[in-house]
Amino acid sequence: MIMSVCSVVTSAGLGYLSSTDQLEIPEPIKDSLFGPGETDESGESETPQEDAYEREMEKIVTDMTDERKDTSAKQQKLAVALKALERAKFNASNVGDAFKTVSEASKKLAEAKAQILVYEGLANTSTDEDEKAIWKQAVDQTQKKIDFFQTTYDEAKKGADKAAAALREKAAAEQEAAKERARLAEQRRVEAAAAAEAQRKAKELADLKEGCKNVTWENVYVGGRPGADLAFWNKTSITTGGTTITKGNKKITTERIPKKTTVQENQVSGRDSRGRPTYSWRNKVSYDGYIGIKGKDVGWVAMNKKPSSRQPSSCKDSRPVKRNCAYEPGDFNKLHTFSDSSLKFVIVDNHMGVMQAQTGKFYSIPDKKVMDNPLTSDCKTKLDYK
Repeated sequence: MIMSVCSVVTSAGLGYLSSTDQLEIPEPIKDSLFGPGETDESGESETPQEDAYEREMEKIVTDMTDERKDTSAKQQKLAVALKALERAKFNASNVGDAFKTVSEASKKLAEAKAQILVYEGLANTSTDEDEKAIWKQAVDQTQKKIDFFQTTYDEAKKGADKAAAALREKAAAEQEAAKERARLAEQRRVEAAAAAEAQRKAKELADLKEGCKNVTWENVYVGGRPGADLAFWNKTSITTGGTTITKGNKKITTERIPKKTTVQENQVSGRDSRGRPTYSWRNKVSYDGYIGIKGKDVGWVAMNKKPSSRQPSSCKDSRPVKRNCAYEPGDFNKLHTFSDSSLKFVIVDNHMGVMQAQTGKFYSIPDKKVMDNPLTSDCKTKLDYK
């Protein structure tokens, strides 16, 4: 804020003091402090340079007040100028490191620039040569301050900029290092997850291989434990002695006498009142004999009635009603011929037929056709079993 003081600076130098006059900053100096056309409209000091200017002017006013008591006008002006010169004197060797920071150097530089404005103004307006010479000396001394603090400021600013650049560089390096640490941590996490997944899959595969050993035969998946779960595994024929064997949606029965074979399938036979499917057993195929394996062939063995001479008395030709007749195997009727004789009966849920080792070719008894292994499992999809 521009403070009111009891003094005036006229075109004739310091002039005489008046109790009613106010100190005003000349327009050229205002332009140096605020910039052309700007004013201190806020009521507050806007720059350190402005504050310094006001302080210096106040000191001069105070000096003028003190000197007017017992001295002539010229002596007053000279005394005030000499006091200002004393304040302006500067010796760089006495400064030391006190003002070597950017902020302090900037502050002292602003003060010196404000002081030189005061001294230059008074030197330019003074009409007394002795007074003018003193003000010029004050200007010269103040210029030394400006040069020193300008150099100090520039060096401090350069050092501060360098330090700031180093800090920015360090921060950038730390940021990059943090990114790299994060990248490595993520890489380790991904690698650990991949290793865990690989270990899980390896165990899963090992368990699968171990489990498949129990349900396979000669590189073929047979859906059960050979010799345990699979009916007629080590047999060359299927005879049930009148008992029905049910596997899923399939049934097979051979009569006790004369060993006629019937294969049935549980099929959709209609719908109930709610539209749900209903099922019933229907014959798929029947043979007048029993199903068997002979070498590379699968077929059925016809059952022929023995001659009367070999029948029990209840089945002789002379009997009007024959009972308990005896039968004997007849011709072998081929249903399919495989490429080799490595054949086994595979009677499991929903499938009844003969399987060939290694190839997995399967003859379906109910469907009377050859197909690839119809049994599905991970042993086939994930391993090399047929």
